[in-house]
Amino acid sequence: MADSGAVMALPSNPDEDAGPKIIGVTVFITSLALLTYSTRMYVRLFMVRNLGWDDYIMSLAVALVVTGQGFIIASVKYGAGRHMGDIPMEDIPKGVKLNFITQPIYLWAICIVKLAVGATLLRIASTTFYKRLIVGIMAFMTFYTTGCFFTVVLQCTDIRVLWDTSIQATCWGQKTLQGLSYTNVALNILTDLCFAVFIPIPMLWNLNVNTRTRLSLMGALGLGFFACAAAFVKISSLVNYGKLGDWLWDSRDITIWTTIECNAAIVAGSLPALRPIFKSILGTSLGYGPSTGGQKGGSGMGYFRGGTHGDHHELKSATRGGKMGGIHDETSSERAFNAATAFEMGGTDRHHNKTSANTTVFADPDALSSDESLPRQHPIDHANNGRKGITKTTTTTVDYAVTK
Repeated sequence: MADSGAVMALPSNPDEDAGPKIIGVTVFITSLALLTYSTRMYVRLFMVRNLGWDDYIMSLAVALVVTGQGFIIASVKYGAGRHMGDIPMEDIPKGVKLNFITQPIYLWAICIVKLAVGATLLRIASTTFYKRLIVGIMAFMTFYTTGCFFTVVLQCTDIRVLWDTSIQATCWGQKTLQGLSYTNVALNILTDLCFAVFIPIPMLWNLNVNTRTRLSLMGALGLGFFACAAAFVKISSLVNYGKLGDWLWDSRDITIWTTIECNAAIVAGSLPALRPIFKSILGTSLGYGPSTGGQKGGSGMGYFRGGTHGDHHELKSATRGGKMGGIHDETSSERAFNAATAFEMGGTDRHHNKTSANTTVFADPDALSSDESLPRQHPIDHANNGRKGITKTTTTTVDYAVTK
């Protein structure tokens, strides 16, 4: 009878069960993120054949997210999303323990996703100012996430007391934990805005690329704003968390919105790497500009062969907007971006009765290797005793006009 009375004292409402909702939402958003990540890796492994640090870091984040999803499903099986009074007593410790394990997993997953996004931004941030700013934010995120991790695992003198009431231990008060949670969410929102809005927009806006390329990249990274919005919504779920000791019911929305926040960041951080596959599917690059002067304007610096006398073709430079002549004065960010972006010109010149032909030139890629179109080339440096010379090149296919 004593045990029965203890059970009846717990919050109870059998008609309320958020377990199916937790499973449905988290599995859907995790599957979407996993699909986007898998497509990203296909592009990097089989299309551009070049993995970067951002890919390795994102892989670690995805591994954590998939692991966390497994613990969420298990926690729902043992009561997550239901009131404590409606859960069998033997299941409550298991449910609380599994629910607790998901907290540090997603804490680190969110941080690592942002580190991956920061590594992506470093590919095109060749100016000293943006490099230092991005690296500084990444270091700050790692530092405060480490601090948050220790506050989670050290909140009690013996953390097992959270799911085993037979253990004697003391824990921080609810207001202290709530304040730490608010601080963590606020810092997550700030860093989300930095990597989704405050850094990409001014950095990409000043690049010498056409408007479509600029807006597509800013739009992809700007999807990180959804992660920021999820963090805002999560704040409302922290207000009453744990006040009545109904932990598995109170954590339902926190679990859902934390999962959305993390997986939305994975999707946003992976979309910029999918530009080559969009080009393959649609038959046109997102970076191509409008036709200028009988030629299709490129997204940056490229080269084409212009017809002169007979079979002789002079190699000239083509810059954004169809300008011909020497290489114009670019910023280092522009050179990094333009050197790594596929560039296509050609078509039929209606005024000079010219037809298209293809040639291939090589450029030195500093940054966006995700946009490289063919495998790496390793030519031999004959002036250096036969050793390999250039070890990193971008193959750019362009069209040139041949006079009939």
